[in-house]
Amino acid sequence: MKNSLVIFKKEIKEVIRNKNIWLPVLIITVVFSIALPVLFIAGSGALLDDGDTIDFVNKIFGEIGDPLEALLGFVLKQLLIFLLLIPAMVPSLIAPASIIMEKENNTLEPLLATPLKTSEILMGKSLTALVPTFVISTINFILLTIVVDITAYIKLGYAPLPTLEWAVVAFVLSPILAFIITMVSIIVSAKSTDIRSAQGIGGAVIIPIYLIIGLQVAGFFLLNILYLLIGSLVLLAVCPLMLRLAVKIFDRENILTKWKMNR
Repeated sequence: MKNSLVIFKKEIKEVIRNKNIWLPVLIITVVFSIALPVLFIAGSGALLDDGDTIDFVNKIFGEIGDPLEALLGFVLKQLLIFLLLIPAMVPSLIAPASIIMEKENNTLEPLLATPLKTSEILMGKSLTALVPTFVISTINFILLTIVVDITAYIKLGYAPLPTLEWAVVAFVLSPILAFIITMVSIIVSAKSTDIRSAQGIGGAVIIPIYLIIGLQVAGFFLLNILYLLIGSLVLLAVCPLMLRLAVKIFDRENILTKWKMNR
């Protein structure tokens, strides 16, 4: 673990200086943690004046006492799911850069030639992706809570967050997803010499995120704590499999040989 922390401390400095990582994170933060919640809650009264909105609320929730509270709860579920873009995106930006850029800078060969175990190298590079991801994700979930609660209290007289679903998404589902994307990114990076193709892994996660939201809007199901826990358990079961696969594929001799041949 000590050797892994040495790798982490060295590489985290480079991550902090990488503007290509922070710009998309800043955009997602502004859009989904600040702008959309404020715009929706501020315009919530006008929304319910629209007959289509009332029809949508009745379709999803049936006859309810307070359609505004139900609609707000529905939108907040979608914002929580959208914030999973961060644990999907950030590791896919950091992990490939940590491996492929070292290949390009000729610093990977000396690292792989050291007596460090493969597991120690992978742990250090995984921490480089996972720690910033967890910090950024947590900040975004907290920021969303503050923005929503302040705006909702001023406009509606109550603070809807945090909820149990919020806690599961922020502290269970988000880290699990970040770990899986990190492992997949490491696997792809071990086989690739193109950083752009390796960094495209996080983009694939956007499809199921949009699919989940689309199915809810269409009225096929409504995300709740049970679905979140089942999804978390399924993904958690995948984690050790992805770790074993990453260790197996991250063949030091093979990586060095192929990289030399491709240069």
